[in-house]
Formats: sequence, structure tokens, C-alpha cells
Amino acid sequence: MDENSDPHIALTDAERFPLLDDLSFLNALKQDPFAPKFNFKSGDRLNAVHLSKVKSYKNKYYDKKIFWNEGQTPIWLNDYLKWCHTTVPFYKNKDIALDSFPTISREDIRKYPHLFVSNEANLEELLVYYTSGSTGPKLDVLFDAVSQASWLPQIESVLKDFDISITENKNTTAIALICAQEKTLTYASLSTYLEGAGILKINLNPSEWNQPDDAKKYLEKYNPQILTGDPIAFMALLDLKPQLNPKALVSSAMKLTKGTKNKLENYFRCPVIDLYSMTECRNIAYASEIGHKAIRPDLYLEIFDEHEDIKLPYGERGELVITGGNNPFLPLVRYRTGDFCSLKIENGVPFLIDLEARNPIVFFTKSNIKINNIDISNRLSKLSIAGFKMHQRNDKLIQFVGYSNDITSEEIIDLLNIIFKNDIDMLVDIHKISQNNTVEKSQYSSELITNK
Repeated sequence: MDENSDPHIALTDAERFPLLDDLSFLNALKQDPFAPKFNFKSGDRLNAVHLSKVKSYKNKYYDKKIFWNEGQTPIWLNDYLKWCHTTVPFYKNKDIALDSFPTISREDIRKYPHLFVSNEANLEELLVYYTSGSTGPKLDVLFDAVSQASWLPQIESVLKDFDISITENKNTTAIALICAQEKTLTYASLSTYLEGAGILKINLNPSEWNQPDDAKKYLEKYNPQILTGDPIAFMALLDLKPQLNPKALVSSAMKLTKGTKNKLENYFRCPVIDLYSMTECRNIAYASEIGHKAIRPDLYLEIFDEHEDIKLPYGERGELVITGGNNPFLPLVRYRTGDFCSLKIENGVPFLIDLEARNPIVFFTKSNIKINNIDISNRLSKLSIAGFKMHQRNDKLIQFVGYSNDITSEEIIDLLNIIFKNDIDMLVDIHKISQNNTVEKSQYSSELITNK
């Protein structure tokens, strides 16, 4: 996080956890002799009214999920659009019918964040997050305590599909977010929603710890039930060979290849769930055999043309557009995600087919045969590569940078030669994964004109 993005308002523990009287486990997490050098203090700020709303949110949307079928819209959509039209300044001049709503973009939120705040939002409950900026300039995203805490029932709804539940107990660590970066916020916290269970965010960077083995010892001591993070962080954790017994690993932010997934599942002996989420609206779907399965009935999903404000027919591939959510500081109506897929509805449940983050890119062999990046992703997914960047220059040479501790440059060269029919020049560089990476999201790019 940049220095000018650091939080400056300090709250007391009583303000961070108004419903939790016993903070002894929090103190143990922070003061443990193996604990990292935490650089931030965090709390969910849930009071009794907030907690009731979070539980109501879970009951309304997750005990019995009702999405929509092809050619239909969700039952809540009309009321939601009326509410947006009435209370959200950005939408007041828009037609109340969804078909007449234009799509909105990240740039709209960046330019006019105040116009997306509902008149019914309580400004005293404002929380500010920001996106990493890996696909553009950084973006401040506004939340309140309820919409922030709602990520937990969203995660629970995913775990439920795997017959996994989080134990709610004030003396257990429920979730640990694992990072392997040069710099990030780190903290020990508690979840009021989970009866005071511990929530950790730690960075494996050795400079964050007092002794070389402290990260391993600390995690083994508190043995989090759920580990969250990106593939780079999980592979850095694997390198430490910790003796942990998580119920599940939840991977997000980067593409999770099948090879990496298998490697992690073989070691930790639990499901590794590939979650698709965005800071703007949190959790959306998770990878299944059919495609990414939608998890939130309160998000309506549509597919639009990449360049024009035209909704595409059912089954066609285009840009994912989202309407809904429960955040009064950022209600979304037809928000362009910048991610691409087609939509398929199976038994009333939406699936995102062939989801690819960000712009689809077409590559070319030297003899001008087109190669779709989806085909490249499918091939690369079999390798235990945690992240990569692939770029094609004007002279058609491919530059590939990957991150793995067991894949060699030769393996990548052999694979790319198969994909490009031995008709390509390439430069391949594989970097080892460490505990302090500066890696951003996997991405494709090209200097050639590829979107026509």
C-alpha cells in the first residue's frame, strides 16, 4: 500500500468490537512470541443492529438460493432499480427500466464516487478500501460494516457446497489471509459474526517476522480453519512445509491452474477452491466442472458486447456485467467487470463459462494463424505455475515470464511450441516464488491489433 493510502484514523478495541467483551484471544494472537510485526489494527465494528442485518442477509439469500432462469430476471430486481433511482444520485436521471440503463464502468466510480452513495447510507459507518490497480489506476471503494462483513456468509455458502462449515468459537482461528509480498497491511482481528473467532492477515515476507521459522510456527500454533490468498502466496506457503490441517484453501485474485491446484490439494489434503471476486462487489462465483458457479442470488449477471452498449443473446461470449449487491455506498447497476465469459444456466443456477480475467487477447503465429488466449490458458492450466505474464511484440516474438518453483523454461517453450505449431519465436523466463514477491495478476498483452 502506498504511504498516502495508509489509514490514519485510530479506533479503540471497544469501537472495533462493540459486541465482544472478551478480547483475550485477540491479545494472544497479537502478543504471541511467534507473532509477526503486525502493522495495522482491524475490527468488524458490528453492533447488534449490524449483526442482525448480516444474519438476515445470510438467511435471505443462502439458506435457499433462488437465482433466475433463461429469459427471466430476479424477483428483487425491479424493487432494487426503483430504490437506486430514488436514493442514488448517479442513477436519478436514468430510466427506471433495466433495458434502458446504460452500462457503467470503473472510470465512472473513480470520477464520481460520491454520486454512487445512497441517500439512505449512514456516513458515520463509512469504510474505504482500494483496489490494487493491477488493471488500471487504483480505485477507492466505499463500504459499510454490514456489506463488509457479508463476505463471510458468502464464503460460507461456497463452503457449504463442499460440506464444510466454519467452527464458531472465540478460541479458534477461523480464517487466515496469506500474502507473500514486499509490503501489505497485516493484522490480527476477530469476527463478531463467528462468535469471536480469530481472523488473520499475514505476510510471509521474512522481514515481517522476528525469527526465520516464526511464520511456520505461528501458523502451526493457531492452525486456521480456512486459508485464503492467491496462488503465489499459497506456493510460497507450501515452500515452508507447514504442518497445518485446513478445511479448505480459497484462492482468488489470480488464475489458479489445475497443476497448482493439484499440488496444493495433495499437500494440504483439502479442497482448493478457485474463487472469482472483485473489490467492488466481493464474491461472485467459484470454479466448478461446468464453469464458475454463481454463489450470490443478489447479483444479476448479464453479458454485453465489449465495445458497444449492447446486451448479447444468451450463450454468446462477451463482457460480464453485474447489477445488485447489498452495499449502500456502491449500489451497482450494469457495472462492466472487464472480465469475459458466456453465461449458461443449469437447473436455475448461472454458470460463467470460460471465464477469463480482463480483455481477451488473440495471438498470432509467424504465418498469421490466430491463437486465442483461452486455448493458451487451458494448456497452461495443467502446469503448477502460480502466475505468468505473456506479451507479443510487433515482430510477433512472444515474451513469457512465469512464477514457479518446479516448472522449467524448457517445459514452457515445449508447450508454447505445441500451441503455436512450432511457428513462433519466444523468450521465456521462469522466476522462483519467494516469501516477498512483487507479482501482479496473470495477464496477456499484445502490441498487435487483436480486437477486430
